[in-house]
This record gives sequence, C-alpha cells and structure tokens, in this order.
Amino acid sequence: MPQLYFTDLSALRRSVRADGVTHELSADEIAAAESIGLVEGMPFILGTDGTYDHHLNRFLRSCPTMGVRSLNSLRAYARDIVVWMRFLEERRDGKSLWSADRDDIAAFHEARRLSEPPFRISAASWNRMVAALDKLYRWAVDEKIVAAAPFTYRQLWSRASTMGAVMTVVVNCAKESGARNGDMRFLDLPRYLVFRDVGLRGKLPDGCDDPTWRGRNGERNALFAELLITTGLRLQEASSLLLNELPELEMRPDSTARSLGFRLAAATAKGSRGRDIRMPIRLIRQLQDYARIERENALARARRSNCIDRIDRSISVGGYEHRALRLTDADRTLRSVDQLTPSERARLVESTTGAPLALWLTEDGRPMPIASWEPVFIRASERCRRFGFGDMQVTPHMLRHSFAVHMLTLLLREQIGWVISERSRHLGSAYRRVIGDPLLKLQRLMGHSRIESTYIYLDHLADSQEIVDAAVGKLGLDAASGEPAL
Repeated sequence: MPQLYFTDLSALRRSVRADGVTHELSADEIAAAESIGLVEGMPFILGTDGTYDHHLNRFLRSCPTMGVRSLNSLRAYARDIVVWMRFLEERRDGKSLWSADRDDIAAFHEARRLSEPPFRISAASWNRMVAALDKLYRWAVDEKIVAAAPFTYRQLWSRASTMGAVMTVVVNCAKESGARNGDMRFLDLPRYLVFRDVGLRGKLPDGCDDPTWRGRNGERNALFAELLITTGLRLQEASSLLLNELPELEMRPDSTARSLGFRLAAATAKGSRGRDIRMPIRLIRQLQDYARIERENALARARRSNCIDRIDRSISVGGYEHRALRLTDADRTLRSVDQLTPSERARLVESTTGAPLALWLTEDGRPMPIASWEPVFIRASERCRRFGFGDMQVTPHMLRHSFAVHMLTLLLREQIGWVISERSRHLGSAYRRVIGDPLLKLQRLMGHSRIESTYIYLDHLADSQEIVDAAVGKLGLDAASGEPAL
C-alpha cells in the first residue's frame, strides 16, 4: 500500500544498519540533498513498490504557494490523499491516482459516507478530504498531468456585497453542504476538568491521587491544555512558543488586570496572520512556574546524560530579550522572533549552555515535537474512558472550539448588558451591538480570515436561546407589539 513519510533532515547524517551492513550518505550526497530545498517535516508519499511519484510530491511541495501554508494542514492533505490512493488500489482494481474518474469518486463516497459504523466518516471529514483531492486535481489539470478532474462541478451566480456585481462561483458537487455546524465538537467546563485532571494529570474521578499512575509529564500536559482552552490557540501556535516570548508580569501597568495582551508571531499562525490575544495572568504565572521547575528539571536530566547539545542543525543564540534575539555572540543586532517558523524555533539554542529556547520540552530536554501532542491527548482520552467517561475523545483542536463557544457566550452577555444599560431604541443598532460586535471580536481572537468561519459557534451556544430571549424581553422588542424581532 502507498505509505506516507515526513522529511527528517537530521536523518541525512545518520547511518542505518540493514542485514548486517551499515549504510550512510557521503558528504557530497548530504550537501546535494541540503541544496535542493528540503523542508523539515514536509510530507512525501511512496507507492506500494517504493516508487516516488514526482508529480504527486511536487504538488505537496507546491501547496504552500497555493494557500496551504500550515504544516499541519499540509500533513492532513497528504493523509487524505494516501487514503484515496489505497482505496483506488484495493477497491478499484489498482487504478493509479492520475486515472481516477467520477465513478471512482462515487464509489469512494459510498465507502466513506454510506458504510456501516465504525467505517463511516463524518460529513466534515468527507468535505476536508474532497478539498484536498479537489486542490490536487485542479493543480494536475493546470499542469496538464490529467485532462480533467474526476469531480462534477456546477456554477452558482452570486452578487458581490460591496460592488453589487454579479459573479460566478464554481462548486464541487461532491462536497456535502451544511456539514460543519453539526460536526464541530467542543467540551463544556465539567467535561474539560475531567479530561484535564483524570486524563492528563492522572487523578482519580474523586480528585484523589491514583497510586497506579505512572505518567511523568502530567502537569506539563495539563498546562498545555489550559493554554489551548483559555487562549483559543491552534496546536501549531501553542506548541511553537519560545521561553522569552512569555509576557512579563513585572511590566504590566494595571495591577488589577486579569489578563495581558500577547502578540502571536505571524510565522507560527495559520496563513502567516499574526494576531493579538489575551493571556490570563493566572496562566502566565503557571507557565513561569513550569519554566522554573519542570522545564529546568528536564534540562538538568539532559545535562547529566550529555543530551543538551544534540539538537540537529541548531541555531545558536548569543542573547535575547522579550520577543527579540541575537543569532550569534558577535551579532549586536536584536532580531524579532515574529518571522521564525515553528521548525526554526525548535532549533534555537543558547550559545553558552546549549539549552533550547522552546518553551515546551520533553523529558530529555529536547523541544516537544508538534506531532507528539496528539498521542498525549489520545492516551488521556483513553484513560478517561476506562473510568467510565465513555464519550471522551478530545483533540487539541476541540479545546480551541471550546474556547470559542465559551468566549462568544461571555461576549454576548457583556454586550447585551451594555445595550440594556444604554437603553438603545433602535432595533438595527441593538442587533448589531448584540450579535455583530462579539462575532468580530471573536474573529480577531481566533485569527479567522473570514467572518463565516466564526458563525459556526453561534449554533453551539448552550444558552443561546436564553440570551436572545432575555435581550428581546429587556429591550421591549416583543414580536406581538408589531416591531421586528431579533
């Protein structure tokens, strides 16, 4: 079957022993490999017989120039393409990727969406897979690799909201409409606390210590979950933080503030769109405690085992201040950390000690790989299910959704209070204040490029009807009075 791999540049200098023979690349081969622009973590796919499809892997390398800039999104694309390739090989008489047609798409839909559980995937997962394949085949048509994509398309007429011009929109008919609202999952507060304390910290459901618990990174993992659910950061954004990026509590002007502003670096954000978020002061103190105790213990273990200076292709930092660093001892220029990519951040080390600058470290003092957080959440969910919490299946992105739903609830309540206090008499103004402003605030906090991506959270407010009813009643805009309702 086709297999998915990820580029590991450190492997270029490692030797491999097979059948009693040691194999390693020569210095010239290593130099040649490094000169062709390989990217750390870039996915690539090999066929069943180990062959390398240059067209397919050229597509994956081209994705960042076609809007797929997040490495996590690119990996998801690659996984979906591998599933499609395996389906063609196993169920469609060994068809190649480039010979698939509409009948194959129909059969694929039947297998993935109409089969019996547990093989059936959600509509959201199906649409994500369609998006990956649609981008692949549109690219292949442009590159003249295939004559036509194996999808059916239809054109819709739409009127632009700004200019009033009529434009056509091409829609892939394989995509299922309205899937995202029902498939978005989030945690309410009680279930999150169970996941954090029982799953990640290893507690018993009654809050007592579990004598059989053997986890050694429970506090670090629980703190990472707290970061996700209190800031709405994406997995890549949260896992790429540097130690010297943490807000400095000593510099806060208002001692009564409960949170501080934090500028998320553009190179770590989806679409390279940096944004301002709020970080609770309580969380900042916890992060500082982690850095001072648990993180330092990991570095001490690394020094004892001589692992402290084993980061491949490390980038030496001569000194740093908040959000700025000098890349060598001789460099007197402080450079902003905003444009450092997640892979570059994982290679930053102090020139004097060799210690990494990454905030999150493994037990042996190395930067925690982004891909390692998913297994942490899987194991924690499995532990919760063993204690009777049968529906517990938490991912890092679910905590981002949880932040959004709870934050929107708070923003709506705050805005309704403002409207009532102002005794607004104009329904249009009231509606805009009640609904529009909180959504725009949440859009900025979440880093969504389109407000439509933020709308989905309106459907998941546990007390949304209660909020609207309260707003209607207190504003005196009863439908029976003949006034338009909210």
